[in-house]
Amino acid sequence: MPLFRMKTVFPFLALVSIGFFFWCMQRYDRAALLQMKNAGDAISFNHNKAAKSQSQQSLSGGKACEVDPKVAAPLPFSEWLPRKNYTRAYFRPHYVAPETEFRTLEEIEKPVLPPMVAMERGMIVSPDNNADNFVCPEIIDIDVAADEDVEETSKILFGLATTVDRLDMLLPSLLYSYGNTKAGLLVLVPESDDDLEKQETYFRNRGLDVTLKASPLDFTARYFGLVEAMSEHIRKHRPQTTWLGFSDDDTFFLSLPTIAEELKLFDASKRHYIGALSEASWQVDAFGHIAFGGAGVFVSKPLLDVLMKYYDECQSWGEQPGDQKLGQCIQRFGDTPLTLWPSLFQMDLSDPVDGFYESGRKIESVHHWNSWYSKDVVKMTTVSAVAGRKSVLRRWVFDQEETVNQATGETLRHFWVLNNGHSMVKYTYDASVPNDAINFDAMEKTWPEDPRGYEDRLGPLRPAEDEGINRDRWLLKDAFVVGDNVHQLYVREEDEGHSLIEIVWLGVKDGGGAGVSDHYIRGTYQQ
Repeated sequence: MPLFRMKTVFPFLALVSIGFFFWCMQRYDRAALLQMKNAGDAISFNHNKAAKSQSQQSLSGGKACEVDPKVAAPLPFSEWLPRKNYTRAYFRPHYVAPETEFRTLEEIEKPVLPPMVAMERGMIVSPDNNADNFVCPEIIDIDVAADEDVEETSKILFGLATTVDRLDMLLPSLLYSYGNTKAGLLVLVPESDDDLEKQETYFRNRGLDVTLKASPLDFTARYFGLVEAMSEHIRKHRPQTTWLGFSDDDTFFLSLPTIAEELKLFDASKRHYIGALSEASWQVDAFGHIAFGGAGVFVSKPLLDVLMKYYDECQSWGEQPGDQKLGQCIQRFGDTPLTLWPSLFQMDLSDPVDGFYESGRKIESVHHWNSWYSKDVVKMTTVSAVAGRKSVLRRWVFDQEETVNQATGETLRHFWVLNNGHSMVKYTYDASVPNDAINFDAMEKTWPEDPRGYEDRLGPLRPAEDEGINRDRWLLKDAFVVGDNVHQLYVREEDEGHSLIEIVWLGVKDGGGAGVSDHYIRGTYQQ
């Protein structure tokens, strides 16, 4: 019998041939792939080398930069990915006395913004850039008012009526408002089977000094129920309390230490009812001349004692909103007029509210930032970690220059305004527009509601559009604390592409400013 049969040889040879064919193809593909990979590496390397060379050439020949302009920006991946026009500027705060007053629009005489640089995807410098765009950036020295001491806040007890779930959802904003103070925070929550002690521990371990108390009352009654709850809490735990603060869970205080210092202007041994009307006249018409709860309401301890005396009668009045019931009870029994505090804001207006936040007004509380309109107040106040709480929403004007439109020969005037923590706006005036065309002491009316309903509270107002004036607005998209510094990212979507301005606030070594020291000590919390 032969070792090989012819009918088995041919299939065997066919299998060997097919295997040899795929082996050759694999070697060929691998070689081609390696060639492509090496070519790509060479392009990337040469590209980065060229960009670095450009940067070094444009930065050479002068004094050494105080900061390294080639340090990568701390971007979220979604911001790192797209092509963009990008620039970065540096600010260095210098602290002055807390009581220092500044103009509502401060001028910076040094050049602030370097030229925009075109960046490819992944923050790779485009080879299309002009070498002159790579400059050594100036560091802009800014005076900022230091924060007040927190000791005075120990005399304030705040009360909220909300739920544990909402406390958790709003925790970052609550931590900014109350976390680094010595104020007490008493929260009435609905009755449930939840372990309140465990929930208190959850919040305290995260830095929020809070006392949770279950209440059988519904929401509107629970707000006024704070009168009884706070009276009991003071008697048992906080005899040093001289002021009571009624607020909503989304009331955001920009600086409680500042408010505590300003409350010292009042004689706490007398009755006081302090707050703000709604900005919308139709809200005041509907609910009355009362302190609106979202802005924050402050009541002195003697007035609380009067309210407690008539608590049952006032609580029985019905289902009206809690701040309205509080105001009506004071009007009926308290014999205390409302003292208006103009820097507290109820914020009864809807998006876009940019004009309010760019107004340069003194703002000590805001409300409705996650309901009537959308504004990330925590990101907005990130700069306070370096420049203090009083630097938030301050305004600076800079880079005032004239250019000539090559097509028309018309002279254009440009300048920038930084609204710290909110936006950067570039204004361009046509030749026919006078220099004083915009009254920056007036608030730009950007929200859609009828302006006539807001003039009494927010006026004077100015239009959002003016003939011959162009506004380009970069809004704060993100902010990061990196080491001792804060990085703000202001973003604008333009017809020609995505644009990003990074503002770096250089911090004091090992920290400084608001939000750094924590006055809550584990195991010794304030009641």
